[in-house]
Amino acid sequence: MKMIKKASDDKLEIIHAYYNKRFLLTVDRSLCKGCAICRLICPRFAVSLKSQPKDENGKAVHPLVDIDEKKCDFHGICAVACPFSAIKIEVDGKEGIPTVEKGVFPTLTRDIEIDSSKCEPGCKKCEEKCPLEIISVKFEDSPEGGSQKTIVDVKKELCAGCQICWRVCPTDAIKVTKFIEGSIRLHQELCPSGCKDCLDVCPVDALYIEDDKVYVDYNNCIYCGACQTVCPVPKALEIKRTSVHHSPIDSGAWNKGLEKITSKEALNKELAAERVGKIRTAVNNLK
Repeated sequence: MKMIKKASDDKLEIIHAYYNKRFLLTVDRSLCKGCAICRLICPRFAVSLKSQPKDENGKAVHPLVDIDEKKCDFHGICAVACPFSAIKIEVDGKEGIPTVEKGVFPTLTRDIEIDSSKCEPGCKKCEEKCPLEIISVKFEDSPEGGSQKTIVDVKKELCAGCQICWRVCPTDAIKVTKFIEGSIRLHQELCPSGCKDCLDVCPVDALYIEDDKVYVDYNNCIYCGACQTVCPVPKALEIKRTSVHHSPIDSGAWNKGLEKITSKEALNKELAAERVGKIRTAVNNLK
């Protein structure tokens, strides 16, 4: 058994050669937002967050994700749950997530619909406003000499579901479904005076300042928890994840993971919905 760990500001790599298989876990730190969902869902407690000093402008910086190579089992549960697709797993040089391939864990449902035929000529609002910079808009001249053709390219695997592109689009050409739903509450009475650390690290512009106080734009929030990881008074931010949209799955391991990142109530709600779905399917099969 051979294990190698490499870490830099941009990337964390762990290589594990075990008998006849070679595992590679990569954390792209340029994509990671330090939200801690991976830490919450890891069953082996292999993931940790390392706090970082503020930058030269005094802005808060999200913590770096670190993984204990001695605890990691390379099943890829963290990769499944990451809202920003910052974690990748390779087995013998082929990218894939073992727990998904074995039917133990689902994949998150990143539902994005694009109808570029609705786009206004020359409009690039979705590209300009995307906080994750994953949208590219190009224009092509029609060979028949007609109006320009708009091509909207979205890196769907990186979409966190903030829906900003949908709301700024003047023609409703993009539709995005959030794959994590929940609620966020800011207890301003607990916030240190002048603190805006949460605002500095929010990856989707869900927080803003008004009258020297931080407020939440509930439309943008994706309930990732990046704000909570840098908050000097964690109880000042209350985040509750009520559901996670994912591919169909019937797995006890996933149920445990879902409970960790949401709650017992959210898990029971999903299980109840699954039971109703199975009953309806059985009834329809009898007709």
